[in-house]
Amino acid sequence: MKVRMVKCTDVGIGNCSYMAMGYDLEEVEQKMFDHVDTEHKDLLETMSHEEVHELKHRISAFLGRSCGCGHLPKP
Repeated sequence: MKVRMVKCTDVGIGNCSYMAMGYDLEEVEQKMFDHVDTEHKDLLETMSHEEVHELKHRISAFLGRSCGCGHLPKP
């Protein structure tokens, strides 16, 4: 099994060193969603519904990469 991970900085949330890690894709995704909902509530309150949806999509995209490292390939 591949380790899955995503960091706040990976999805555009600066000044936070949190990293969600694990083997189960859905579990890691939920850990990151929960972290954002609790620790970055003030940021979410300033975002539109579409921006929040885009943030959650970025989290899913990082976790869905085939290597599982959490980083998008360089263009």
